[in-house]
Amino acid sequence: MAHCIFADPVQHCFTTPNPPYRKGARPARIRAWFFAVAVMSYRQWFHELDQLLAQHRGLWQLRPFSLRSIPWQEQWPDLAAAISRLSLPQVNALSEQPHRLYEMLGEYFPDAHRLHRLIQVPPAPIQQQFGDDERLSYEVPGRKWQQIRAFVQALPARNLPLLEWCAGKGHLGRLASQAMAAPVLSLELDPQLCQDGQRLADRLQLAQQLQPCDVLGRQVRQYFQAGQQALALHACGDLHVALLRQGCQHQVQALAISPCCYHRTREDLYQPLSTAARSTNLQLSRQDRQLAVQESVTAGQRVRRLRDQEVCWRLGFDLLQRQLRGCDEYLPVPPLKTQLLTQGTFTDFCHWAAERKQLVLQGPIDFEALEQAGRQRHLQIRQLELVCQLFRRPLELWLVLDRVLFLEEQGYQVSLHEFCARNLTPRNLLIQAQRRGSASQEGGWSSRAQA
Repeated sequence: MAHCIFADPVQHCFTTPNPPYRKGARPARIRAWFFAVAVMSYRQWFHELDQLLAQHRGLWQLRPFSLRSIPWQEQWPDLAAAISRLSLPQVNALSEQPHRLYEMLGEYFPDAHRLHRLIQVPPAPIQQQFGDDERLSYEVPGRKWQQIRAFVQALPARNLPLLEWCAGKGHLGRLASQAMAAPVLSLELDPQLCQDGQRLADRLQLAQQLQPCDVLGRQVRQYFQAGQQALALHACGDLHVALLRQGCQHQVQALAISPCCYHRTREDLYQPLSTAARSTNLQLSRQDRQLAVQESVTAGQRVRRLRDQEVCWRLGFDLLQRQLRGCDEYLPVPPLKTQLLTQGTFTDFCHWAAERKQLVLQGPIDFEALEQAGRQRHLQIRQLELVCQLFRRPLELWLVLDRVLFLEEQGYQVSLHEFCARNLTPRNLLIQAQRRGSASQEGGWSSRAQA
């Protein structure tokens, strides 16, 4: 394909057939699509991603919001020129279709094709079949319930008691308990959520106990048993890491974890889990790890519009504050109320932000020109974020594979799949682990060869 970006990049690059991992694809095509990574062990997969992330860290280990220019423009001039020609609608369209983004930017950054190959994760085979009992989904938002259903459908049937981690009202444990005919102990920090969840479980006469517990505290140890299957859907940062460590320490028989929010940890610098991750030269700050989860496919049009408006206003004020302070540095501004966005103007926002940062607005100020400049900077930032986006899923997979390798080192047979489509949740990676040598290792548990 020859420089489609200079004609109509969005239309041109969006005309190729759907990739074979889409719904309805033939099994043979799916196998061919995943073959490139399927033949690798998880350790080899990790090292491939680690090499590319480290080699090109200058493209993604940055903070676009605080930059006034493209820092890597001299090294990648064609790539810089390509993204600079994109309009905001084209940027938004590419952001929402990652496979098209890899295809288009791959013309100017060849390793984009390698990255795209390495982020292909097979879908989880369906292990559980169950009906749609509306009583189970009572008080559960629709999209969250679909995520829970997809998660439970991917769990192999076992005759094991369940341990639900960071349970909330125990929605996941409630469905898993019924589908697998197993008792479940659901741990949750908030006592009120435990009471509400227990009420729902009792109404259905399920063998579910919701227990108030700080899973980061010592008292959590009393709830572990060797013959358990532990479940965690979107437990954040230190919370799911605590389950990995405690589960391995107490030798639970099986774990099923979908990680989330890798940046929500006590330590700013990432603390690797596996031997492979500890031996790498790649260091990840909290800001770096935020990149892995900076994707939203669930926000409505109004939310997106207000978010874009806020960013433009903040960028316009950033230009103003640099002039007022005589300092060419970014100045963080605290969160603002939605009411200011919906009922105020950019001028109102500037007065509000100046007051919060103890700045005096002196002399004639062209707020209209600043607001327009903020919109232009917003476009430039979104263009720069497109390149960062090439590394978002690879970075998340690097973090998830660190967890996979840790479990393998602790004596578990491990599998990694996508348990649902991206448009249901971008955090759709599912780690399943079963202790080696345990009974009834069902189908669907194909661990990769050890490197």
